[in-house]
Amino acid sequence: MAASIALRLSQIRPFTTEDIPQVADLHRRVFGLADRTSPELLESYRTYFTEVFLNNPWRDESTDSFVYEETSGRIIGFLAVMPRRMCFDGQVIQARITSQFVVDPDFRGPVGLKLMSAVLGGPQDITIADESNGDSRQLWEGLGGVTSHLYSMRWICPLRPCQFALWISRKKQFVPPLVSVISRPAARTLDGLVLRILKFPFPPSGPRVFGEDLDSETLSACLSEAGRKQSIRPDYDHRSLSWILERAGQMQRHGRLQKVLLKTEKQQIVGWYLYYANPGGVSEVIQLHAKPNFSVDVLVHLFRHAWGQGAIALSGRMEPSMMQAFSDKHCRFHCGPQWVLLHSRRPELLHAFNRGTAGFSRIDGEWCLHFQ
Repeated sequence: MAASIALRLSQIRPFTTEDIPQVADLHRRVFGLADRTSPELLESYRTYFTEVFLNNPWRDESTDSFVYEETSGRIIGFLAVMPRRMCFDGQVIQARITSQFVVDPDFRGPVGLKLMSAVLGGPQDITIADESNGDSRQLWEGLGGVTSHLYSMRWICPLRPCQFALWISRKKQFVPPLVSVISRPAARTLDGLVLRILKFPFPPSGPRVFGEDLDSETLSACLSEAGRKQSIRPDYDHRSLSWILERAGQMQRHGRLQKVLLKTEKQQIVGWYLYYANPGGVSEVIQLHAKPNFSVDVLVHLFRHAWGQGAIALSGRMEPSMMQAFSDKHCRFHCGPQWVLLHSRRPELLHAFNRGTAGFSRIDGEWCLHFQ
């Protein structure tokens, strides 16, 4: 009864700098990042929340993140909001990306519901969450949101299939650690045979495209050109795109960010990709684009590049325009468990995602909003 009364007297209000210590401690406890909030961890949190949610390029007073505060002053819930400009059929619209949804386990149901209701009830045209778990999905759909199954699809391609199988076995604890260590040389040898005999994952013919470093100015031009065929897409300027790329480059626990532009011998731009080189592990692709008739060439170049960096597999979110190419290159698909969720009072915005004509990659969503 006392808890119920406390919730009725609590309030949802904008997140401020003064809230960082409490929100940091809540975040640390919910995600199990440490036994306590040390001064060093608190300073990392302070830098993170300030730079990402209080000083990002899009923020104004109408785009605050929210905390749920008890009458005692204790914060028991937090939901981060990142504003984004997007274009829909040539018109600028306002989007909100949600992230870092954390609630004290003792109050998870009612507090989570009220925080999410406050965000979805805002003035934005569309709200997007693209790394949500099953509980958040259920809450979101209960409030009138929808799940984009197409954009929740993920693909994975083993580049070194024997080492990848060993990696999966170790991760799932199918084999003892000692057996995994002993098996590594044999897995490397078998992968070498697979490459020479089956030419997997590369075709025997020479490349039609050639890679070079991709800078933010060129990426901006590429995104603008690609956006002409996308019904809805993020709208970046130089400052915001540079900020996103800098954030992506800081996510070093995934590996070293690779940004590659692809051209033909005649210097025609035919695609690009951004991924993290993770030697001995799975490399994550965060943006991938290919012009028509070059999808397979772009994928093969990506595979070669990641193979050369020592990756055992590549994984990314489905790019609908390249679905056939993924299939032709024997990629494997699965849906979830990280769901792309949408909420809008404008059905035409939701239909753009349903049709697969939305330009929305991992770099446009929650990926660059991670704490670490």
